[in-house]
Amino acid sequence: MRLPYFCIFAKSVDDIEHCFAIMRGMKLNQGNLLAHSEQTLSLLKYAGWLACSLALHLNAQNFAGDMALSKVLIEGENWHRVGSGFGFTDGACTDESGRFYFSGRQDGKNSIFRINQYDEIEIFIEDAPGVSGLAFGPDGRLFGCRWGKNDVFVFDENKQIKILSTDTHANDLVISQKGEIFYTSENGVQFLDAYGKKSRITDAVSGPNGICFSPDMGVLTVSEYTGDKVWAFAVVPGKGATHGDTYMTMRSPSDGTDCRGDGMTVDTEGRYYVTTAIGLQMFDATGRISGVIAKPSKAGMSNVAFSGPGRHFLYATCGDAIFKRKTKAKGVWHYKTH
Repeated sequence: MRLPYFCIFAKSVDDIEHCFAIMRGMKLNQGNLLAHSEQTLSLLKYAGWLACSLALHLNAQNFAGDMALSKVLIEGENWHRVGSGFGFTDGACTDESGRFYFSGRQDGKNSIFRINQYDEIEIFIEDAPGVSGLAFGPDGRLFGCRWGKNDVFVFDENKQIKILSTDTHANDLVISQKGEIFYTSENGVQFLDAYGKKSRITDAVSGPNGICFSPDMGVLTVSEYTGDKVWAFAVVPGKGATHGDTYMTMRSPSDGTDCRGDGMTVDTEGRYYVTTAIGLQMFDATGRISGVIAKPSKAGMSNVAFSGPGRHFLYATCGDAIFKRKTKAKGVWHYKTH
């Protein structure tokens, strides 16, 4: 698909949408440019290029995705330690009411912990060794994966582990509206359908690690641990995801070591937050980097999620501790509520 030449003279959001409508052979409603995943994924590269060429024309406008860190961070607010002494923390996720969950080790036991809106920490599930990824599904059940145990599972009503798939080498996961599972592993990005059938989406990602849906759940994003890219795929319900391509480029450490892209989350404006070696990197909805939020400690960040009252707080797993930071942004609860 070739970008129409006259699009470089576009001066408004309507002009941009009109250009894309011509390319797609269809008319887009105002405001829908970033709302429809099928259109978004196929036009990501054009959107980034076009935004650059339009910079002189759009000085007075703020696109929903073109926002600096100042649009998210609150002056005077910083990271606050919620708790520590958990060995290694990971598996950051949140439930519908905004409570934060993570995996860790305390008093010689590996457990799943829960933090309420008052930052009170309790053991939610005991005896849960090796959990690297956690995610709630549309039915309210808590799903997880264990790289060391080589499985994907769900906790039943008695908080017992029910194995859904073995031989997975899974690291992190997300659950679709239909209960389908997407997960990262040493064997690539994988899909587990509602019937337990497993298939590989791609093995092209360099060290697939963090995984996240777009706000409308139409785009699946995956971070590279050993590379410097975040990939995007168009979600196909019942079949997995397709049309994968690099979407964001993470900043690398100055010493040339790996980016170590890890857990990630998204807000209601389509901004992505990716934990990396140098900090929490934030990208706008077109995939352009907005900046890097400093790590809360020298320890490595492994995961992040919006949680707490109104989902306005970023909670991060960092070494043996949990930190939170209040923001102007709002996290996404992907599932329909009744």
